[in-house]
Amino acid sequence: MIEAHISDCRFSRHVGVPMRDGVSLATSVYQPLREGMYPVALVRTAYNRLGLFDRFFPEHGMILVVQDVRGRYDSEGEYYPFTHEAADGRDTLEWIHSQPWCDGKVGMFGDSYLAATQFAAAMDSAEMLHVLNPGFMAGDCWKRAYYCDGAFSLALTWSWLCFECSSQTSDAPWMPYFDVESVLRTLPITDLDLASGISEVPSYRDYVSRSEYDEEWEALNIRKRADRFTMPVFLIGGWYDNYAAETFRNFISIRENAPTPLIRDSHRMLIGPWSHGISGTSILGELDFGAVATSENDATNRWLDCMLHGGDASDFQQAPIRIFVMGANVWRDLYEWPPKETRYVNYYLHFEGSLTTDAPGKEPVDTYTYDPADPAPTRGGNHSIGPYNPGLYELVQPGPMDQRSVEQRDDILVYTSDPLDRDIEVTGSVLTKLFAATSACDTDFVARLTDVYPDGRSICITEGVIRARWRESVWDAPKLIEPNAVYEYAIDLQVTSNVFRKGHRIRLAITSSNFPLWDRNLNTGGNPATETEMVIAKQKICHDADHPSHIILPIID
Repeated sequence: MIEAHISDCRFSRHVGVPMRDGVSLATSVYQPLREGMYPVALVRTAYNRLGLFDRFFPEHGMILVVQDVRGRYDSEGEYYPFTHEAADGRDTLEWIHSQPWCDGKVGMFGDSYLAATQFAAAMDSAEMLHVLNPGFMAGDCWKRAYYCDGAFSLALTWSWLCFECSSQTSDAPWMPYFDVESVLRTLPITDLDLASGISEVPSYRDYVSRSEYDEEWEALNIRKRADRFTMPVFLIGGWYDNYAAETFRNFISIRENAPTPLIRDSHRMLIGPWSHGISGTSILGELDFGAVATSENDATNRWLDCMLHGGDASDFQQAPIRIFVMGANVWRDLYEWPPKETRYVNYYLHFEGSLTTDAPGKEPVDTYTYDPADPAPTRGGNHSIGPYNPGLYELVQPGPMDQRSVEQRDDILVYTSDPLDRDIEVTGSVLTKLFAATSACDTDFVARLTDVYPDGRSICITEGVIRARWRESVWDAPKLIEPNAVYEYAIDLQVTSNVFRKGHRIRLAITSSNFPLWDRNLNTGGNPATETEMVIAKQKICHDADHPSHIILPIID
């Protein structure tokens, strides 16, 4: 291992770590200047290890090990998402533990795919891990990642598999050369790889064709094996990420399945006003959450410094959960989830667009027409597209954005409360119960909660979708619907924490598309991957005594 010196550390730029099948994974090792045995912070990435040096670790008595996963950048082998991460993670951990500079304590950290490599390592190598810090990643990639309650995550999956990971190194710089929106309108969507100027991408075609829950999706569900997390885990998420609700589900699952009370009580969670990753700034979308929003930017470094040097989770963060309450723009510590003072309040949809806590009586239906050829555009919201997706990011920027331009469309219904006479805090899981009918045999329903300011801005808070064929369960076999029959749909709007200020109004928008965040339902009931025909759907939203459509808000008094 050839060493060099930079700043206040020694480093080995390119170490080949051997895997059990002979493949060598490119790895960089950064050590403190003083020779000796130290705890190790490991990060395994699909996005180029050379950008992940942080001198904090060697300066604070830790060794930083950064590795390109199999088939990416300088590592040998063939890349296929998630497939090799458990075995390669174990081989890497065994190699680290065998090194004379490792004191036996190894932690892992990183966001998104880097978090997935931690999940995989925990499944197969828990005994070699002292602590984890996974951020901004799903625990069930079928529920909320590459699919979202039956709808295909078009923009995310296309950009990730057809550009970021379609070759040894990232092809994302190619994206701005394309008319991104035009490419994403390609039908069938299985051919988006060809429309992107490359040959068939097996992983993309696998993901888009597996539109039903199967054993391969189940294999990626860490909550099925939550008892494997036998080390302290610090989960990080963002209210405007694709995985906010997943972060809570993961946290609850690993706590409930912890092997001992000590391990259960060592887990921590942090949810901030972020999209996909801690941005380092207080600004997201069209809002500035104030300087206090940046106070947790160094959470990962503090966690690993504490836990790898013999500290306790309570030394790092006393409460198990810390959340950022938007609107009030403060951090709050919680000892249970949902908070014990939560009161669930139904806000009912009414004819002509009102939203009240009064149950509906006899009211006519509201209608709109959904044309897949003219879908409602994505504007802001809760997803993981970022500036690392040039060309797409400008079209699909995440975060709290004004929805008025979208809400003016004829294919969107909005239901709005009167101006509030007091502040109302909504913290927890948000669910919409919608009674609806369609002329099609399959369609989508999208629900979006917004905070309407006195000046008229309608700032998105959280959103969700349900594909009609998955109305009963996204894990069981899909069932097409009977045209024009009324069904009840439960639309999961993830989680949030927001104070709707006095004078503001609460709004629920209902539509049938959010493109290109999610693929367009073509309304035919055909195979979403291969369908090319479109059918216009006539949608009916019911809100009467027998069909009390409503949104359930978790209110904190």
